[in-house]
Amino acid sequence: MLMLRPAAPARALLIILWLGAASAAAGQTANGDPVAVPDSPQAAPAAAAAGQELDHEALREMRRVYERAVNEGRIDLLAPLLHEDFHAVMILGDHVSGVDDLRAFWQRIRGLIGEGGRYTTTMKPELSVILGEVALARGTTDDVVVTGEGREYRFSTSWMAVLQRDAGRWKVLRAQGTMDPVGNAFVRDFLRRAGIQGAAIGVVAGIVLGWLFAVLFRRIRSRSAQGG
Repeated sequence: MLMLRPAAPARALLIILWLGAASAAAGQTANGDPVAVPDSPQAAPAAAAAGQELDHEALREMRRVYERAVNEGRIDLLAPLLHEDFHAVMILGDHVSGVDDLRAFWQRIRGLIGEGGRYTTTMKPELSVILGEVALARGTTDDVVVTGEGREYRFSTSWMAVLQRDAGRWKVLRAQGTMDPVGNAFVRDFLRRAGIQGAAIGVVAGIVLGWLFAVLFRRIRSRSAQGG
């Protein structure tokens, strides 16, 4: 069979086309420049997942700071975590805004517990929901209170919080904590104490009022006798 050899220009064209295909397969053009490859369909979701994991780790760090602040009685540690418009409803129904109100609330708790007592907490959060610049967090805590007299109370609280990204950092905007006011021994005992204190105040007030009425009655009788 007679074989026809391609002309020189045709061979050169074939060589160029072959080199171009090989370079493209290696991810480069014939002159060495990178070939633009469309993003993989999995690239965007993977990047979003990595970003959310960083956010979740930031929220977990906030949880660790909160536990340390409560367990060590160092409420000022919470100041960098609070949004400038922070507001919360605490477990005893107190409304607080800012670290100064938080400090006053914990001083009240310390007063109920008594000198030498302690309050420790362990947070058990659920997975937070992150929606762009806002995050929704909730969970429970395991709390232990030991009073100054040595009595120990164990109970749980439920909490939820709204966080907002502020200058690249997550901060608590709104928060609320609640606990069972009926089945909670800590609450029952301190309500009982408050009741006893209220009764004592009522007795003292009654004595003072009785004394004032007695003085006033004697003065009225004395004036009546002088006028008669």
